[in-house]
Amino acid sequence: MVSIAETRVAGLDEILGGGIPLRTMLLILGTPGAGKTILAEQIAVQQAKQGKRVLIFTALSESHEQLLTALREFTFFDEALIGDRIRFLSIQTILQDGLEATADAIVEMARTQEASVVILDGFRSVAGFASSGNDVRLFLYAVRTQLALIDVTSIVTLETSPNQDGDSGALTIADGIVRLHNTLWGVRHRRHIEVQKLRAMRHLNGLHAMAITADGIHCYPRHEAVYRTTDDGVGPDRTAFGMPELDAMLHGGLNRGTATFLAGTPGVGKTLTALRYIMTGAEKGEPGLFVALIESTGQLYDKAANFGMDLRGAVERGIVTLLCLPPVEMEVDVFAAMLRERVERYGIRRLVIDSAAAVEEAIIEPHRAASFFTSLLNYLREHDVTSVLTQERVSRSVFHDGDVLTTIIPDNTLMMRVVEYHNDRRRILSIVKMRQSGFDAGLREVRIADGMIRVLPVDESDLGVLTGIATQENREMHAVHPDGGA
Repeated sequence: MVSIAETRVAGLDEILGGGIPLRTMLLILGTPGAGKTILAEQIAVQQAKQGKRVLIFTALSESHEQLLTALREFTFFDEALIGDRIRFLSIQTILQDGLEATADAIVEMARTQEASVVILDGFRSVAGFASSGNDVRLFLYAVRTQLALIDVTSIVTLETSPNQDGDSGALTIADGIVRLHNTLWGVRHRRHIEVQKLRAMRHLNGLHAMAITADGIHCYPRHEAVYRTTDDGVGPDRTAFGMPELDAMLHGGLNRGTATFLAGTPGVGKTLTALRYIMTGAEKGEPGLFVALIESTGQLYDKAANFGMDLRGAVERGIVTLLCLPPVEMEVDVFAAMLRERVERYGIRRLVIDSAAAVEEAIIEPHRAASFFTSLLNYLREHDVTSVLTQERVSRSVFHDGDVLTTIIPDNTLMMRVVEYHNDRRRILSIVKMRQSGFDAGLREVRIADGMIRVLPVDESDLGVLTGIATQENREMHAVHPDGGA
C-alpha cells in the first residue's frame, strides 16, 4: 500500500486519489496568476499543521516578506508556523555556483533541518541557469532521488506560457504533474485543476473546477468523475405530492428514490406544485431541500404563504432547507458540491431544484448536460432522495419535446401547460411516463384560485374541454408522426 501525505486542501485529495505519495516529486504547472504558489504554500501550511517541517526554496524576484504579506491574506495561514515548522530559503546566490551545487545544497539543508517536505517555488528561474535540457533533467533527478532517500517529498512549481507545456525534462522526471488552468470562456475566466499523471495513485481524470477565495484554494471534483453509476434499486414506498388527484394519477405518489422532471410553460404552476411536494414531506417529518435558482428567499416565503404553506416556519424548524442561488456565472460542480453537502448533512429525503433549466444553462461545455444530470440523479438515488426538477418548456405540446433531459434521463416526467381551446386558456397536467409504476395517462385540469392550487378530478372538470384538447393534441401528434410513432 502506498504511503501518502494528505494535502488537506479542500477537494484536492479526492482528485489526487487520497493525497501525494510520500518520497515523490510533484510538479505544479500553470500560467502566471493560475495559483501555483498559493497551492504550494497552502499545502506547506497544512503539512506544518500536522507537525511536519517544510522548507520553501525560492528563486523568485519577490522578497520573502512580500510572499508572507500575500500569505497573511488567507485564513489558512498561521504566523506561528513561520521560522519553526516552515522556513523560507533563497537559492538565488547558490545558483551562481551551478545546478549541481544547488541540488547538493537543497538536499543538505533538508537533511540538517529534518524536513519532511521541500518546495521549490519558481523553477523557471532555476532552469534559466541550465545550459541544456539535459542539465534540467539531471538537476531534478538529483533533487528527487536524494530527497527521497532521506524520506522527503518534493513539490516544484513551474510557470508555463499559454502555448507551452513546460520543460520536457521536468515533465519526465516528476512522479506527478498537476496543471492549473485559468481560461477565458467567452467574457469570464474559469479556473480548473487537472492531474496529468500521478504514479501509484488512482486519481480523477479530466478538468475539475477550482476557486481561489479568502480561505485559499478550493477544488471541486467533476461530479461525473465521482458518481457514475449506481446499483441501488427503487423501493416500493411512495412519496406523495399532497394533491389528492395528482397522487391518485401517480398510483399513490412518486416511487421513493426516483427523479421526476416537472416540465411546463411559464406561469403554469410548476414552482407551486414543487413547494406543495416539499411541504407535504415536511408534514410527514421528511427533511426537504428546496434549491431556488430563479426566485429569492423572500419571494418563496411570500408565494408559499399566499397558498397556505408555512415555508418560513418549516425552514426555522429545520425540517426544510432553503438554498437560493442566483444562476450568475454559476459553476455546476460547485453547485453539485453544495447540494451534496446539504443532502448528507441534513439527511435530505425530498429535493426540489427550481429550475433544471438554470443548471443546464450553466453547463457551457458542449454535450456535457446529459452526463452531468445522469450522474447527479444517480447520486440522489444512491442517497435515497426523491427529487423533483422543474424544467421550463416553451412548446405548448408535449409531443414536440422529446429531448434527453425531459424524457430520457428522468424516471418520471410530468407535463404542465397552458392550452388554448375555443378562445379560452386552461392549465392542463398529464403524466408522460413513470418507469417504475403504472399511472393514469389522462389529462387533468389544474386550477389556481382562492389561495389554492388543485388538480381537478375528472368530474369537476369540463369533460368537453378535456376531450376536445385530447382530440386536438392527437391531431397534432399524427400531423408530426403520420405513422403514429412518438
